Amino acid sequence: MTSLTEVAELDPLEELLLASGQGDRQAFARLYNLSASRLLAISLRILHQREPAEEVLQEAFITIWKKASQYNPERGRPLSWMGTIVRHRAIDQLRSQNREPRSKASLDDVIDSNLGSDIATETPFDQVDEGLRGCLEKLNAKQQKAIVLAYYYGHTHEELASTLDTPLGTVKSWVRRGLLQLKECLDQ
Repeated sequence: MTSLTEVAELDPLEELLLASGQGDRQAFARLYNLSASRLLAISLRILHQREPAEEVLQEAFITIWKKASQYNPERGRPLSWMGTIVRHRAIDQLRSQNREPRSKASLDDVIDSNLGSDIATETPFDQVDEGLRGCLEKLNAKQQKAIVLAYYYGHTHEELASTLDTPLGTVKSWVRRGLLQLKECLDQ
């Protein structure tokens, strides 16, 4: 059992996951709010379709709620533990449908057809806050594409470099600078 002093030293996700394991519904709601987008990215990367990915995420959070008391901070970070649950659920979903993940080429086709110069009308961000959309529009096309691929499609930096046929360091710079510009724009 973790003592209160030990919990105070944990990162917020660990603290929330441990509290969820003790039945704290408010902690679980906060855990969901802080981690759902990152976990959805994992599910999307495997399933490549938003609706099934969201269903998998919901099922995974039910499992997380039920098994939160089994989480052990000494065995891994909370996001890794939860991400493993999401990953296994998504793979199970693929297997139950007896299908394989889409190939990289078809994903590239989807990206190319969905990401043009007008970020407001041609990306999944058309359903997000108008302020965020406005800030995304202020980024250059390369930064927009890299950020959308990373945060909506769940690509890692390595996957971005491969998909965009650009050196890894350049892609990291696009994402980092783009996020800094977004933060600055949203803070105004």
